[in-house]
Amino acid sequence: MITIIDYGKTNSNEIAESLKKLSAEFVISNKETDILKADKLILPDCEDISSSIKKLHLLNLFSLLRIIKTPILGIGTGMHLMTNSIKDINAACLGCFPVECTTEDTQQDIVVRELSINIIKETKLLKNIGEEDKFHFTGNCFTPHSEFTTSITKITKEVSATLEKDYMFGVQFYPEKSGEAGMKVLRNFVEM
Repeated sequence: MITIIDYGKTNSNEIAESLKKLSAEFVISNKETDILKADKLILPDCEDISSSIKKLHLLNLFSLLRIIKTPILGIGTGMHLMTNSIKDINAACLGCFPVECTTEDTQQDIVVRELSINIIKETKLLKNIGEEDKFHFTGNCFTPHSEFTTSITKITKEVSATLEKDYMFGVQFYPEKSGEAGMKVLRNFVEM
C-alpha cells in the first residue's frame, strides 16, 4: 500500500491516476495511521512550499516524516521539502537530504521544460531509463549537485534531477507528466 500524502494544494490526483494505470494499491491521506501502515510514501508537488510546511506542522506530520523509515518519493517541491532548507524563502524543511535548495539565478519565473537526464550513479529508481527519455520539469527552485545526486540535467546550469539516500528518493521532474519515461520511474518505485 502506498500513501500519497495530502498536505494542501498538491498534484495528488494526477499521481493517483498514474498509480491506477500501474494497478498499484494506494490512498491519498494526511492521517498518521495511513502513513504509518504504508509500505511506501509519496510526497507530491505542492503550489506553495511555505504553506505546505505550515500544513505539515498543523497536521503533526512534520516530525513523523523526519523519523519514519518507510521508502519515500518526493516529487517536484516534494523533493525540495525533503532537503534541509530552501535558501531564498528561508524555510527549514524535513532534512532527509542534507542539501539546500535555491531559486534559479537567471530565471525567476516558473519554467516548463522537457529534458533528458544524465544518470551519474546507479539507482533502482532509474532502472531502464535511457538517454532518449525526456522528463517534464517545471519550476524555478532547484537542488545543486551533491553526494546524493543520482542524475543531473542542465537548466541554465547543472542541477540534480534525482536524489537518493538510503530509502529516500527525490525527483525534480514530474513522472506523472512525463509519459512512458515517467511511468517507468513510478513503476520502479512501486516495485522496490
